[in-house]
Amino acid sequence: MPCSDPVVVDSTTATRRPRPRGRIAAGAATVIATINVAAALTAITALVMMPTLVAAAAPGTTAPSASAASTPATGYRELTWLQLVPPGWDPMKRFRDLNLGRLSDSSPRTASLMADLRDELDNAPLVESLQDAPVRLPGYVVPLQADRDGVREFLLVPYFGACIHMPPPPANQIVLVRLAQPARQLRAMDTVWASGVLKLDRQPSEMGVSGYRLEAGRVEAYRSPPR
Repeated sequence: MPCSDPVVVDSTTATRRPRPRGRIAAGAATVIATINVAAALTAITALVMMPTLVAAAAPGTTAPSASAASTPATGYRELTWLQLVPPGWDPMKRFRDLNLGRLSDSSPRTASLMADLRDELDNAPLVESLQDAPVRLPGYVVPLQADRDGVREFLLVPYFGACIHMPPPPANQIVLVRLAQPARQLRAMDTVWASGVLKLDRQPSEMGVSGYRLEAGRVEAYRSPPR
């Protein structure tokens, strides 16, 4: 069910709304951190099932530029999640020849593999040309810092459940959003548009490593584009 007309989420008002089903953006990886063979298989399979992400990062793909034209109506340039991935990045490169069927739960190799997988995603490369770009990006909310006045910081992620019900996606698919004013009634997995100035700033948190930071001037409810 699509959301109703966008409602600005700020320190004074917010409107609860139904969440659209499905993912806002496809192609973000899910990697399981539990050390056992089944989890390792899930992790590798998730990376294999990233064709749109890998295709978007193939050599010859043009990376978005911070100097590109902004969205006329808002002053912010609308981005997709795939545009946060630099050309040429292939998260499967280190793991293509692995035979998971030969790994056992107690094998040190299994533990090492899982650590390597998480390291690959937490250190995913960023698009340098997006530094200081005024952008607008849709996503799901993972609250980080909140008080009685509302949410002050949250992670913006491309698919439902990331960092909460599922392990974190790559760092270049997580944006740390900092609000100038706390947002009341902004809750986990709310779907929003976040607009502001994008920074390249890798930051660890208890919910995952973010590769970008957005100094948000505006957060509004997500509405599906008209069909």
